[in-house]
Amino acid sequence: MIRGRLSRTGLSRTGARPLVAWVLGGALLGFGCRPQARLSHALESPEAVARAVVEGLSAGDLNALRALAIDESEFRRIVWPRLPASRPERNLTWEYVWKDLNGKSEAHLRALAAKWPGRGLQVAAVGFEGDTTDYGGFRVRRKTVVTLRDVQGQERQSRLFGSTIEMGGRVKVFSYVVD
Repeated sequence: MIRGRLSRTGLSRTGARPLVAWVLGGALLGFGCRPQARLSHALESPEAVARAVVEGLSAGDLNALRALAIDESEFRRIVWPRLPASRPERNLTWEYVWKDLNGKSEAHLRALAAKWPGRGLQVAAVGFEGDTTDYGGFRVRRKTVVTLRDVQGQERQSRLFGSTIEMGGRVKVFSYVVD
């Protein structure tokens, strides 16, 4: 029965296998329309991220602050494949680079939380003094400067986190490392 149908279409049994594989593969993959990777807990702007960081610091909530930054899975799936450090000739693993970045970020976060003055500060503005690098699919903006306003209206600039990652119109802390 199959042979008769295939012969009417001009395809032999062996010629139909690649066609069937192509059709099934396309159906399973949605013809290349995989869901795009996204950043979890990302916000709509650098200002929104800065406000959330200030809220987390004021509440002393380190877990909320950690959720505002890229996590291990996001680093491995989204960031690492596009970094120059991921090239084979660099002889680095994503685990090594993540452990180093995350350890430094955690140390900076804890130091920032320990010296945070408490409540009453509001975000007035956010700027970037460093380079912005487009990695194709996401970009990293460095040397974030947050202008904070206290209850008396006095403003001061602060480096609450080092860089942000922007992807698909959403923003997260890339790292709390301030250098």
